Amino acid sequence: MKEKGRYSIRIVGGRFSGLRIIAPSGQLTRPTGERVREAVFNSLQGWISGARVLDLYAGSGAMGLESLSWGASYCLFVEPNRQALNAIRTNILHLNVKEMTELWSMTAEQAVERLQALDARFDLIICDPPWRQGLSPMVRMGLVHLLMDDGIALIEHPSGTDFGPFEGLHLSKQRKYGGTTLSYWVHEDSLALPES
Repeated sequence: MKEKGRYSIRIVGGRFSGLRIIAPSGQLTRPTGERVREAVFNSLQGWISGARVLDLYAGSGAMGLESLSWGASYCLFVEPNRQALNAIRTNILHLNVKEMTELWSMTAEQAVERLQALDARFDLIICDPPWRQGLSPMVRMGLVHLLMDDGIALIEHPSGTDFGPFEGLHLSKQRKYGGTTLSYWVHEDSLALPES
């Protein structure tokens, strides 16, 4: 469903299943498709309950909001673009999850620096950086420090590219959905997501 300057996408599962959220039009936010979001959270069922989530390149906030729908207890959205920030704010109010969320208007690099200073840790870190841009060295090095011992860093990237390896993290599994690949990274001794 399209409106001037934006369009709506559907939450695919959990308590908000079927509800629609908005995303700015164009390639700015490029929300993760329904099929991919459904596959991600089906793979995390049971594990996601109560999780603290960092949506580091939030865009429309679709992935972070999906995590809350599937049972996460908290999500920090990081996004520097004003249009995208406005969409996330609208979506948070629409789903009535303001008390479970924070929204930081800054780059991923600025957020990683601040979060490390705060000694913050997350169960799930979602990284869907601008397509083909990859992750900066600061973000790459910061993931291992921000991830809980049994946490998962989920990296979404174009098929045929590889944003790893990450020092101190282990590639637990990888799934390809057409032009999109999802890579699940965990601490080297973690049992969070058995390989399959």
